[in-house]
Amino acid sequence: MDDEILEQLRERYASGNLIVFAGAGVSAGAGMPTWKQLAERLRDSARRKGADRAALDEIQHYIDANQLINALSAVKLALGPQDFGAIIDGALDDRGREIPETAKAIAALKPRLKAVLTTNIDRFLERAFAGEWRAVDRPTGDIAADRGYILKLHGTLRAWDTWVFSRDQYDSAMFGSPLLQDAFGALYRTHTLLFVGFGLADDNIDQTLARVRALSGGQPPVHFALVPEGVQPFRRRLLEASGIRLLVYENRGGDHAEVAEILRGLEPGAARPAPPPPSPPPPQDPRGVSATGRPVSTGSTAERPAGSTAGRPADVVPSAKGPVRVFFSYASRDEDLLAQLEAQMSPLRRQGLVAPWHSGKIGAGEDLERTTREQLEAADLILLLVSASYLASEQDDAQVSRAMERRAANQATVVPIVLRPCDWEATRFAGLQAVPRVGKVVRPVTAWSNVDEALLQVVHELRAVVTRLLATRA
Repeated sequence: MDDEILEQLRERYASGNLIVFAGAGVSAGAGMPTWKQLAERLRDSARRKGADRAALDEIQHYIDANQLINALSAVKLALGPQDFGAIIDGALDDRGREIPETAKAIAALKPRLKAVLTTNIDRFLERAFAGEWRAVDRPTGDIAADRGYILKLHGTLRAWDTWVFSRDQYDSAMFGSPLLQDAFGALYRTHTLLFVGFGLADDNIDQTLARVRALSGGQPPVHFALVPEGVQPFRRRLLEASGIRLLVYENRGGDHAEVAEILRGLEPGAARPAPPPPSPPPPQDPRGVSATGRPVSTGSTAERPAGSTAGRPADVVPSAKGPVRVFFSYASRDEDLLAQLEAQMSPLRRQGLVAPWHSGKIGAGEDLERTTREQLEAADLILLLVSASYLASEQDDAQVSRAMERRAANQATVVPIVLRPCDWEATRFAGLQAVPRVGKVVRPVTAWSNVDEALLQVVHELRAVVTRLLATRA
């Protein structure tokens, strides 16, 4: 598994901006059928009911091609809507079944998790959250600003009129419902999605990813997917074109148990997923040469580059007084750009050069105002994430006032980062050098053709500031 991608995912979760998108594989752990297995069960029912050979051949063709929406549409036509609904209701009834470990692991993330989206109609997730999060099958227009809910994109058990299984239902939901399209688009653009339990060769995820790519306009935000080993190169490129970074696990026992382990490891302070056992070293002779003829490292510190320590690049020398404490002052509307900036800054954090903090890291039960005030007072570097929303906020204005007071007293460095176009040059911090810049001209992050490039330039500027601050401590 790629540790860097895993760390990026942990950061998105810690920011409070992560949404889990749960597929049928989440429920499969409790013995529930996958979409393909459901289609096969319905096909068998159609055969017993006496469906003609042409209809059965068509259903089988779609199943073999993993075109499962078409397969379910064809079998619905063969069975009739009443039998189709009754069979699905019985097949996906979770009553009396134990909640799968993956659903429990998703529910364990609720302290910082934004929401859950799911294509499952069973109630495992509602049960895992013990009713604390409400289930929604018809989103409201402001759902992107809400949190603490389970959005059931394909409906819920017993409520047949909410189901999305056949082609006509899918097209009606995804393309005939402007409200659902707007809600999904807003969540996709402003939050980070983690796909869990999807058969990434199935066409229902293909339909979702096609929607994702259309929404991205060629610049997809970063999302993540937990997938078992075996993703083919073309499939990987297709997923990455949708902005999805893959966390590939081994599935050593064939039961996808690593998924729950990875999810539980996202909580700050949790133990990381255990790596697979190392391969045994090659045989060697007393001269310290392996059977391949190459020298064998003993792992001693004498063999490492001078000045390096285990697990840290040799050119990284954190200050004896600790990393630079960084405070993000931002408006809630800009959480998406904050998360992207944090991800770009992750090398600085991993090298021990910065310790970033923002109010999204405050846990349940903590005093929001007091903790924020203490962090602002302790910060060495204060980043003002500037937008029209930020300038309109009285709370952020108070943080600006205190930041400028501490700067005047030589207690902190203040850097404005202009995220979106706004009249920031009329503010009290207009005299400070803002970023990002093209030459000497400040260009807001969202005005760049590539937001990642804009944020990377910001991080280059911040690295120079951090290096200078650490040098003054020597």
